[in-house]
Amino acid sequence: MQRLHTIFFVLLLASGTFCRAVTYENKVYSPNIKTVQLFPKGADMAMPVLNMNQNETLELHFDDLSGKPKNYYYTVVQCHTDWTPTMMNIMEYVDGFSEANINDYDYSNGTKIPYVHYTLEFPNTDMRINYSGNYVLIVYENNKENPVFTRRFMVAENKVIIDAGVAYPRSLYARDQYQEVVFKVNYKGFTIDNPQMEIKATVMQNYRWDNAKTDIKPQFVGMNELNFDFNGVLTFPTAGREFRFFDMRSLRFRGQNIRAFDLRDDENDVYLLFDRPQPRDKYQMIKDLNGQYYIENLDNPYYNTGADYANVHFNFDFGGTAANGNFYVVGAFNNWACDESSIMHYDNLDKSYAANILLKQGTYNYSYVFKDVKDNKTDQFVTESYYMDTENDYTILLYYTPFGERYDRLISVKYINSILNRY
Repeated sequence: MQRLHTIFFVLLLASGTFCRAVTYENKVYSPNIKTVQLFPKGADMAMPVLNMNQNETLELHFDDLSGKPKNYYYTVVQCHTDWTPTMMNIMEYVDGFSEANINDYDYSNGTKIPYVHYTLEFPNTDMRINYSGNYVLIVYENNKENPVFTRRFMVAENKVIIDAGVAYPRSLYARDQYQEVVFKVNYKGFTIDNPQMEIKATVMQNYRWDNAKTDIKPQFVGMNELNFDFNGVLTFPTAGREFRFFDMRSLRFRGQNIRAFDLRDDENDVYLLFDRPQPRDKYQMIKDLNGQYYIENLDNPYYNTGADYANVHFNFDFGGTAANGNFYVVGAFNNWACDESSIMHYDNLDKSYAANILLKQGTYNYSYVFKDVKDNKTDQFVTESYYMDTENDYTILLYYTPFGERYDRLISVKYINSILNRY
């Protein structure tokens, strides 16, 4: 009997270790899957957040470039604030089926690269979420343990009030290159027994998870008020002097920052203007998408199925080669990932770094990042420079985990802008 107890304990420990090891990301695992978008219905570039009891839905869009329809399924997993799964059973936080089909699809029309476009509105009659917090949407073909892609989203309650703004950092060395998020929480009427143990916040810049500030505790606790004035902890680099962009909404007429087309019978190539490091002593206010992208085709009214794909050629003239690292092209279109799909290689003919990325027609924001091969740290200052008055969006996610609870409640979401909400 003692041996059985020991075996059970080892298995339980192994199971718990495995669960903690799983961290869900916004990631595509199949090379055929392109242009995965998850957003509130009618707001293509907004953060995928649902407000409880508001009858809101999210729209999921993605393309399968294999050209043949497949049986895709989806499920959801409840996660902690660090995006590891909770120990709750899916039947506790889901009302309906634990998995369902994606039945809404259509073929591309008039495109050189054929694809099947899939659409899903969620929640729906098959599946609804019961609790607030972090969730991941898993889309798979045969086995949910081998997804074709995963996508994060949140379900929020409106329990407390957040007053927030963007300020100049107090530290003089960072004042001209960084922005600091400052906020207070009014929780009058909502019981929080131990704020230091039960409350934590996540702060994001331009909806990015790769550089989000997480597990932030209140610094001061007053009468029905939590103060998150951190004197440097919630500072963000200003993400360049506005994002670079190009307009690929038409393949008949050159949009902004496109220098050439090469349109063949079976594919399209689009060449962007040569980019250089942003000057450190000049700034121009440009209305951008804060790193996002928008799918649109000016030559076809059916954006989802009429927009074609093109090989977009990026060129970055750094003035020579860079030692001890690599340059990458990043943006919301590739989840800000510095990987093999976004790496740039030096072109001896053009004397610049080049990358070729397959993208769907639309308007795109992007930037360049240098990643050191020794410490894996990324640096945008050498490519984009920083400027304290650059316009950025910030999102504050406030979580509440009372003693004994098995998941983290998302009790408030606050959106602010560095210009509109300047302290």
